[in-house]
Amino acid sequence: MTEKNIDLDCLKMKAKDLAYTSVGIGILAFQKAQVRRRELSEEIDKEFPHAKAFVAKQVETTVSKIAMMMTSLINSRNDTQASK
Repeated sequence: MTEKNIDLDCLKMKAKDLAYTSVGIGILAFQKAQVRRRELSEEIDKEFPHAKAFVAKQVETTVSKIAMMMTSLINSRNDTQASK
């Protein structure tokens, strides 16, 4: 092997090592973010124990109101078309 080939092989090996290290650091950062997300979720549950139930009730109420409005709109449209 020539000196050029040895340098090129060394460069390839270092680039490969850098790629593996970068991926590893990315995985560790993602895992750390997941752990912190779980910790924050637990803290919020402790601070505001009724928050989930409140939000669920608000969503349920909103969906119900939208369903009633859509039903009313459809019925109104059907009545208008039937009277023509």
